[in-house]
Amino acid sequence: MIGVMALDDEPDLIDELLEELVPPDLEARPKAEQVAVGTSLLHRLKESLANDPESLTRQMSRRQVSPELPQLIGEVVIAAAWAEDAGGTFLQATSGDWDTRARGYDDTSSRLVKALRDTAPKALVDRLEAALELRHFVVHGVWVNGSFVKHPGTGEPFDFVSMKRRYRTEAPEKDTKAFMKSALKWLAREFWEIEDELEKLHSEVLFGKGKAE
Repeated sequence: MIGVMALDDEPDLIDELLEELVPPDLEARPKAEQVAVGTSLLHRLKESLANDPESLTRQMSRRQVSPELPQLIGEVVIAAAWAEDAGGTFLQATSGDWDTRARGYDDTSSRLVKALRDTAPKALVDRLEAALELRHFVVHGVWVNGSFVKHPGTGEPFDFVSMKRRYRTEAPEKDTKAFMKSALKWLAREFWEIEDELEKLHSEVLFGKGKAE
């Protein structure tokens, strides 16, 4: 879990706070308005810190989720890209025509999965579809510290929570999903294993064993 920022990090904390709260066009506004905004901000900070001295560091700790998170996300993204590439290459090989782009070869992930349904084993495509659904949270989600969510089985706090906007809904909606570090590591491995299986199917097609049953 990530803790609060150390005293040595105070300048960075102040810079991040100002970047978050101060309007980006403040310097272009009239001087009187600049003073008013600054005075209001100081008043709000004083009031907040007087009532709850730890509130500032607690809020900032949500932004500083974990130094490991970028690497964990990167591993998932890289592995997922390889799996999708292997799926597209397999589709092209099964089409029997290298001069015409196969359906699903370079389409969206959902269209890739749909095209693979006609050529690859169902269990493998199901795994890819489930992994890609989780990948959407990894790539498109807003990440926060997950300590406020407890695992229903163990009661242990999660490491992270990802909040993702739901696509094309009538009203603004978000989905959330909690992750442990181990789950992100597993997801990357899952994509690598799927990529390996798709490459095996690709090789079978190239060496004359026909389409996957």
